[in-house]
Amino acid sequence: MITYRIATELGPVRVVTDGIYRPGPPVVWLHGWTLSPWGWVALMPSSMRTRRRWYALSLPGHLPEANDSLPPLLTTERLAQALAQALQDLCGETPVQVVGHSLGGFWGLCLAVHRPTCLERLVLVSSFARGRLSGALARVQRLAEHGVGRALFRLGYRWLTARPERWRRLLVRLSGRPEAWQETAGQVFFESVYPDAKRYRPDVLLQLAAAMAHMDLTEQLASVQCPVLMIAGESDPVVPVTHVREMADRLPKARLEVLPGVGHVPIVEAPEAVCALLEQFLSVEKPLSV
Repeated sequence: MITYRIATELGPVRVVTDGIYRPGPPVVWLHGWTLSPWGWVALMPSSMRTRRRWYALSLPGHLPEANDSLPPLLTTERLAQALAQALQDLCGETPVQVVGHSLGGFWGLCLAVHRPTCLERLVLVSSFARGRLSGALARVQRLAEHGVGRALFRLGYRWLTARPERWRRLLVRLSGRPEAWQETAGQVFFESVYPDAKRYRPDVLLQLAAAMAHMDLTEQLASVQCPVLMIAGESDPVVPVTHVREMADRLPKARLEVLPGVGHVPIVEAPEAVCALLEQFLSVEKPLSV
């Protein structure tokens, strides 16, 4: 694998790829908050790994041990511009297919709203249109509102990531199928993302989460013209399925797949179902219709 960084207006973004040019629209994989591009590299469908040109990108502020902070006044427009910059560097003017998990999906949605010519198709996995989240992540966003809360988050994040079993327990709590983390996909995913998670700067992670709380693309969903596949967990504690259904109703070309018993990490909890949907929807020959 090849890893390198490219510059954007929100700071450098890390890229992971095999560096092999293949025909068809490039596929761009975007991970969730505190996770890593290596998670998608580990679990993307094998047919897409070997037959498609692909890039896994890091979210803004997700560079292990980097000293860069995010700029102030983050907006959906600035997020879209940063992703468009990265795609221009990687793919030129070629429209891409974006697969985003959670916050990575929101980043892709920013692109669909503000820079639509960059996108051919979009996949949202456990993603959202409103950045004020539910459950534990909502509590994290509230911590950012005062100095004591920010200090508590720094201490708590360092404690959680200091030992792998603590970080694993947190991911299990986000799942509808806790046993999935003992299965092959869960073990591979965890081993792929944990080394980065323990090296991120918690103050930068919190800055991004706090900025998200003030972003909302709900009223702009009707302007999205590319086909969108939405994959949601019926038991997601972070993104309620009611919110995902509301998004699907507003998007002109959306297909919604709700996975029974699955929580916030479908690629771990239902890897075969998710990979089959990705392969069908992003197929070059006969893409799944919406």
